[in-house]
Amino acid sequence: MARKNSCVASFLGSSRQKNRLTQKEVSAKTGIPLGTIRRWEQGQNDPDLNSLIQLIKLYGVSLESILEIEVAGDNSVNRNRNSRMTSAPLLSRITATTSIEAITSDETYDIPSDIYERFPQAFLLKVEDDSMNRVLPNGCYALINPCQEASKPMKAYAVCANGFDATIKRVKPLSNGYELIPDSIDPTFRPQIFDFNEIDTQPVSIIGEVVWYLVPFGFEI
Repeated sequence: MARKNSCVASFLGSSRQKNRLTQKEVSAKTGIPLGTIRRWEQGQNDPDLNSLIQLIKLYGVSLESILEIEVAGDNSVNRNRNSRMTSAPLLSRITATTSIEAITSDETYDIPSDIYERFPQAFLLKVEDDSMNRVLPNGCYALINPCQEASKPMKAYAVCANGFDATIKRVKPLSNGYELIPDSIDPTFRPQIFDFNEIDTQPVSIIGEVVWYLVPFGFEI
């Protein structure tokens, strides 16, 4: 079987060994099945974010140290120290009236050049709540590729609704509107339906698709 990410697998294995823990002991301490831990360390699968946070707390390592490793997949992070990096504009807020073509920012953050080359118009948007914390931790920087339509149902998009600043939600297009769906471990975040057939429904603007994210240096877990 092809190894999905031998670098992450090696890091997880070496971190566990430095803490003088067996895979069985890690399983007992975290509740993660032993077979799952073995597959991660063999590079057959990548751990999800919540499991990764459990492991780094147990091993006493930083999330940044893992996110500097090249990770394959849609939510991959390539922060390899030897990679070429390119600065992308970092925005703390954006509204429906913001012209994407006119986006400028005094603040930038380096992203891998190969990511930038795939999405040359993309910009970083700071995530400032827990409504998507299963996939985007609060405080991370999401890379937004500008678009005006949610062409991929249930993917994460930056959207402006009710005249507020942009938020990130999974978007389900409806016959004449949208359903904005959180992806959170917090049950207080609820889906919102915007049916344009109903009077007084506020407009929803699609700002762009989330294509990647990074966790900034100093991010607290």
